[in-house]
Amino acid sequence: MDGKEKKFEDELENNHDDKKKCEPVSCICEILSDILKKQKDSKGRNRFAYDLQGLNNVNHSKVIPFILQTPYGHPYFTWGKVGTEDCFVTVFFKVVKIDCDKNCAVLQLLKPDVSIVDSDTKCVETENICDVDFLIPTKECVLVDLSCYTAVKFMSPSLVKNMDECFRNRSSSSY
Repeated sequence: MDGKEKKFEDELENNHDDKKKCEPVSCICEILSDILKKQKDSKGRNRFAYDLQGLNNVNHSKVIPFILQTPYGHPYFTWGKVGTEDCFVTVFFKVVKIDCDKNCAVLQLLKPDVSIVDSDTKCVETENICDVDFLIPTKECVLVDLSCYTAVKFMSPSLVKNMDECFRNRSSSSY
């Protein structure tokens, strides 16, 4: 190998800018980025799996709820309103902000109408997730490293209720 070839190989190996451009972006990050665009523009078309769930036909796509799953299929969960009587655990989120360069996202907590924590085991139980009738947006958010997750499970946007709808449903069912 002559000096020119060696110099060329060294330049290629030390060119960090090109390496950064070639690093793959997390598929989870791309999907959440698409959701964020969809929430901002309800007329947009998405190309991922949630097309199959009919989410493109939803006109009120201000919130597209989802669950993040670990490589083992467990849902990511966190707490809201800690230190109050209204403390809750949730696995449901809305994407608020996304940074695919850093592979992280800010997620808004969506509070389920029923507890998803088993009273005996004190753990989040996947069976309890199926008992959720609706979700309520909260003012709480969490910053998440997306490299820890391998799946996104989309929920119907119709699950998300505003507070007025919740009170209307409760008052009509109590009569």
